[in-house]
Amino acid sequence: MGTKTLIRLVIALAVVGGIAAILNYTNSGGVSEVNSSTTKKKIFDQFPLNDVAKVEIVGRGTSLTLSKGKAVWEVSERDGYPADAEPIIKLLRDIWALEVVQPITIGRSQFGRLSLINPSEADDEEEAATILTFSNAEGDSLASLWLGKVYERSDNRPNPMGGGMAMTDAGRYVKTGDSNAVYLVGQTFNEATTDAPDWINKNFFKVTRIKSIELLTGDKANDWKLARNEPEGDLTLLGAKEGEELDQAKVTSMKGAFANPAMEDVLTKAEASSGENEVAEATFKINTFDGFSYVIKTGEKNDLNQLPISLKVSAKFEQEREAGEDETEEDKDRLDKEFQDNLNGLKTKLANEKKLEGNTYIVRSYLVDNISKPRAELMVSEDPAPQPAPGGGQGLPPGLNLQGIPGLGN
Repeated sequence: MGTKTLIRLVIALAVVGGIAAILNYTNSGGVSEVNSSTTKKKIFDQFPLNDVAKVEIVGRGTSLTLSKGKAVWEVSERDGYPADAEPIIKLLRDIWALEVVQPITIGRSQFGRLSLINPSEADDEEEAATILTFSNAEGDSLASLWLGKVYERSDNRPNPMGGGMAMTDAGRYVKTGDSNAVYLVGQTFNEATTDAPDWINKNFFKVTRIKSIELLTGDKANDWKLARNEPEGDLTLLGAKEGEELDQAKVTSMKGAFANPAMEDVLTKAEASSGENEVAEATFKINTFDGFSYVIKTGEKNDLNQLPISLKVSAKFEQEREAGEDETEEDKDRLDKEFQDNLNGLKTKLANEKKLEGNTYIVRSYLVDNISKPRAELMVSEDPAPQPAPGGGQGLPPGLNLQGIPGLGN
């Protein structure tokens, strides 16, 4: 065989091999996994982590946009309410570091099996991908990642709930942008949802050291105001009427009102202005020993035991500490520093809570259930003592008497 003939044969074999590879990639057959190499390859060779100013998450019939504002990340679907930056930064870092566990050989016609069909074209939720698009401040697209089906790995133990072996989420099938290359990665990206409440900053207000608390309902007969003179003292009823005696067991929870509130969501302006989210059910006015004053308004509870809430906060702080008569210079310096540190902390707390004003939030109703009782329900009960059952005495059934035993019958 001549040299030219050998060269032609090698070229022909290379062409045939290339065509076979293309056909194998684009065929409509099943999914096959390719063994991973020892060298890990990144999904994105150069993911511009620091240039990302907008993240769009698109699912089937739903979407969410996170944008970098002047000072903080914002959730567009909540009128630009501040987002929790930590999960966004984690997502971007995970994308930057994302490595291929295994390349997957699959034809486009089989993308639905791995939930990698464009959500706008998918026939059902199971086939639809979740598309993450990353853009810069100018709106230019930097990268796009399609999230497909979550890969589950057997735990080699029976499922305690039945139905075979227990499984654990171990990765996800993904592809980049318009590419047909599919990969299995070790991240599940379960946090990449289009649910706005998952992304908002849920830092909320906190009431401590209550000095007085007042409930206003629009019905004076149900309204009340409680107060105390010391942080550890009992609450007393202000303006008590004749015959009213406050039951301390019923107002203990008032001392810790709004001590640890948690928001579930924040409403848009349009949602807050709708009748069903009006905060007109009750108003709480609270003053604290630290100088804070709160006006907290709540709305009607819905079927999910949620209700809307809004607040206004103000404060007046002591700006200087009154020194004791017998303080040494060392004690004075230490106490002055403690006072100033505490004052700075109170000012920071006020500044953070002022940022919450002007919005309507969704909370669980248990936050106010125990402190929304009408005035009459806070008083000592006047129910008569229970009478013994008629009949045999000592709790015996009616008509039954035990003879011959002192104290039990005749």
